[in-house]
Amino acid sequence: MNRSSLLGIVLFACATPCAFAQVPNTAPDATPRTNNPVPASVRLPQNGEQRMAAMDRNGDGALSEDEYEDAMRRAFRDLDADRNNRVSPDELASASAPQQDGMVSPADRIRSADLNTDGELTEEELVRGAEQAFDRLDTSNDDALDLGELKSGGG
Repeated sequence: MNRSSLLGIVLFACATPCAFAQVPNTAPDATPRTNNPVPASVRLPQNGEQRMAAMDRNGDGALSEDEYEDAMRRAFRDLDADRNNRVSPDELASASAPQQDGMVSPADRIRSADLNTDGELTEEELVRGAEQAFDRLDTSNDDALDLGELKSGGG
C-alpha cells in the first residue's frame, strides 16, 4: 500500500477536521464537486504541518499511535457525509483540494486500502491501513511520529 495514498485518505482523515481539526476551505472552487459532498467546514489538511496540528491532541509535537488512529476514526466519521458507514471517492473528493496533474485520485487513494474491493472504505479498512502506515512511517521505532516522519508519507 502506498504511504502517501493512505495518508492522503486519511489524513485525509486528517481530512477530518474533527479528527483533524477544522481546516478552512481555501480551495478556489469552494462549491461541492460531487453528489455526496461533505460539509464545507470539513476539509483535509494540505500539508504535514496542518496534519500534525490537527492530529496532535496533546500538543507535544509527536503523534502517538492512539492519536493517529483516533484522528483516522474522526476523519472517517466526518467524511461519511451520507452516513452509510462507508467513504466513497465522491465524499473524499469533496473534502480534498481540487485534483491537479500528477495527484493520486480519490478513487485510487481508496483503492489502496479497500480490502473488499467495493470501491469504498469502511472504518475498519481505514483503521487497518492507518495502522500499517503508522508502522511504516515510524522509522525511529519509538512508537511516535514526529513531523519529519509524518511528512515522509506524503505530507
